[in-house]
Amino acid sequence: MFTGQVAVISNKATWVSDTYELEDEEDGSTIDLASTAYTVAITFYIKDLEGCTRLTGSLTDGKVIIDGPGFHWQFEDTDLNQFCAGTYKCGAKITINGFITDIIVGDVAIIEGN
Repeated sequence: MFTGQVAVISNKATWVSDTYELEDEEDGSTIDLASTAYTVAITFYIKDLEGCTRLTGSLTDGKVIIDGPGFHWQFEDTDLNQFCAGTYKCGAKITINGFITDIIVGDVAIIEGN
């Protein structure tokens, strides 16, 4: 699981995250999320400090994208302009073949853009 600061982003620009890959704990190999051997669901969220969800994205709505073995998310300025400058909780939850895991639990710093 990744914990810590995920990014510093602008509330007036597109945010394309880094690509995240999963590693098999037993042999260290990269898990290919694009493989037909897996049924995958991924959700990314941003919450305020009180824990209220302010923004979500998923494979279903196209905000989360599997790009090879890994995945990333993309939010447009129109998604992010609702946020005032500050630090928010964020995270990603993945389900692979029915097994649910929190893979990212962290913070995102949002700055006031131009």
